[in-house]
Amino acid sequence: MATNGVKGEMVRRFSNSLCIQPSSCGSACAVKCWKWDVNQIIMNRTLNNMMYGILILNRPIPQNPAFMKRLWNKAAVRMTVDGGTRQWDKFLGGLPDDLKKNIKDPDLISGDFDSITDEILEKYKNKGCKIIHTPDQNYTDFTKALIELNIHTKLAGLELSHVIAVGQTSGRLDQIIANIQTLYLVKERFLLNPKTNVFLMSDDSISWLLYPGDHVIYVPEETRQHKRAWCSLVPIGETCQYVTSTGLKWNLG
Repeated sequence: MATNGVKGEMVRRFSNSLCIQPSSCGSACAVKCWKWDVNQIIMNRTLNNMMYGILILNRPIPQNPAFMKRLWNKAAVRMTVDGGTRQWDKFLGGLPDDLKKNIKDPDLISGDFDSITDEILEKYKNKGCKIIHTPDQNYTDFTKALIELNIHTKLAGLELSHVIAVGQTSGRLDQIIANIQTLYLVKERFLLNPKTNVFLMSDDSISWLLYPGDHVIYVPEETRQHKRAWCSLVPIGETCQYVTSTGLKWNLG
């Protein structure tokens, strides 16, 4: 999550709702209010009511297999990004037979393809997946994937509420920072529909940006009660001088 250059991560707890707001302006200041319901994603129960896309980035997939299958199959658009195709193929290979049934193929596979073998690429090409080569080295594969996703959704007449990028928030620092930069570029460069929110999902966290304004984050009760629950707000790129919160164990402001 981020506010004025603030990134944070929330997974399992703080209260049924967390309110974050800037304290730099009075009641006369018109401030946009953002509402986030992470229950839609982490509890995996209301996916039928969501129009979302899912991207698999080039990191191992340690999430619960049944959870991932449902998250993947219910998506309006399914996409693997370069080496993420290899990670997805490895994930599928490790599934028990009952979960392998009826798993949908990727709609799109994009990247400069420096992290994927020709054999795997050909395998999914033969399945009918659309292969998109994005060789431009001025952008990361993740950023380029969102550009291609935007083109695809416009042509298909889809308006996504969320894009969930599955990856890890550990490992190479340059890749972690690059993923955060991509979150900024989504709004700054209009990579997606302005109404589409992008989340980074790892096995133990969900991360997203909080833009200037008020934010209310709804957290399900069973998630809130988890013993290993945690939340962090991290300023990125500039000083964030005025932030207040309610609903946290240790509030800001």
